[in-house]
Amino acid sequence: MMRGWLEHNPRRKIPLGCVTLIFRMGVFATILLTVVIPSFRNSDAYKQALAKAAGNSQVREQMGEPVKPSWFLSGQLQGNGSTGNANLSIPLSGPKARRGSIRAVAYRSAGVWRFTYLQ
Repeated sequence: MMRGWLEHNPRRKIPLGCVTLIFRMGVFATILLTVVIPSFRNSDAYKQALAKAAGNSQVREQMGEPVKPSWFLSGQLQGNGSTGNANLSIPLSGPKARRGSIRAVAYRSAGVWRFTYLQ
């Protein structure tokens, strides 16, 4: 009976497992960066929270202009037709080398986002 390649090379199991794990993590990161984060950035809740922060005089004074969002953000975004919920944390930076973040909690009713918490 013929034995498999891994049975002939038992020392290769751990490196092969590590390569497989790294590959799977890379696929997950690619999906995250190409699907999930852009969907957050394209949401009206994200855009409105960012616009309110950029329009706030205290934020502009502390961070300078323009206020820019950082690449990564976190939170939850759920939508179903004209209703939905958002709970976002958006990191910001400005030319004065200050960092901050927007914490936005909102709900959408009849297609309109209303913030219950925006700081």
